[in-house]
Amino acid sequence: MFEKLYQSSNFIAKRESSYDLTGGNEDKKEIAPGETLVLANLEGPGKIVHIWCTIAAEQLPLFNRMLVLRFYWDDEETPSVESPIGDFFGSGHGMEADCKAQPINSVNGGKGRNIFFEMPFVKKARLTVTNEGKFPVRSFYYNIDWQQHISLPKDIMYFHAIYRQEFPTTIGNDYVIADIVGQGNYVGTVLSVEKAEKPGWYGEGDEKIYIDGEDYPSIWGTGTEDYFLTAWYPHVYHSPYSGFSIYEGINRPGNKLTGYRFHIQDPIPFTKKLKFVIEHAWTTKNEKFCDNYSSVAYWYQIEPHNIRTPFPDANSRRPKYPEEVLYDDYWEKGNDKKGY
Repeated sequence: MFEKLYQSSNFIAKRESSYDLTGGNEDKKEIAPGETLVLANLEGPGKIVHIWCTIAAEQLPLFNRMLVLRFYWDDEETPSVESPIGDFFGSGHGMEADCKAQPINSVNGGKGRNIFFEMPFVKKARLTVTNEGKFPVRSFYYNIDWQQHISLPKDIMYFHAIYRQEFPTTIGNDYVIADIVGQGNYVGTVLSVEKAEKPGWYGEGDEKIYIDGEDYPSIWGTGTEDYFLTAWYPHVYHSPYSGFSIYEGINRPGNKLTGYRFHIQDPIPFTKKLKFVIEHAWTTKNEKFCDNYSSVAYWYQIEPHNIRTPFPDANSRRPKYPEEVLYDDYWEKGNDKKGY
């Protein structure tokens, strides 16, 4: 990594940002309900090397789940990145929390969001954020650092990050984190769990990764907290490639967890397809606990991609037991404890 610093560079360093065009200090954008803000329209060949943003949205409950990032590479019609902004930066459930990893680094309680995954593109890149909530975002600040190149290797793979959820999980079925068609490298996971009615430990659930259509997974782990590189039980911690940004326990309905694991030193290659699932109970029958699971999978692949799972709408993305978040009229009409 550091050897690049003393080698000659063949690119032009550039930035797209929300800076005040008048020269003042209003370096922000407002986002009305239903509005899509275009963060960048870049002409390639190029490579995004860093994105930073911070948000002030006091009127918008759960803005970390209501704001959705979508990134489009070259001429594709469907996004390669589609995720609520909080989950994308390592904090689930619409909450804000630190995520101090090497590729994603969110600090000051999760308010300063950074991602360092490199994102190359040949022709163009279009980055947007959409407010899918009912109230405005007062301030959205951002910097997108990118490199303009003369050319890029012909065999580059494109960055992808896709959000999925299942509220609650299904008895008898593993929770699906990623179901990818194509050739690429799997590079990371953010997993969030919210306890439903039945208290207890779901974390004996093993991860399983099926590569290129195999019937038996090449990778079969030993438990949820083991996948996130700790032991015996989750706890809030941060390291370069793994950690838990949120952990509230397992014995009360609404207890929440978010873990992150990045495969930087151990990427998982695939040539045809990859399916990544995780058990959500004590056994492969997945019959003891059915909690609320959501996740973001990160990978690189040769285009075109084939995202087969519809993106959930704003109301369905709400946690069932909101905590430490603002309530709005959605809950006033329902159960104020369960959130529906």
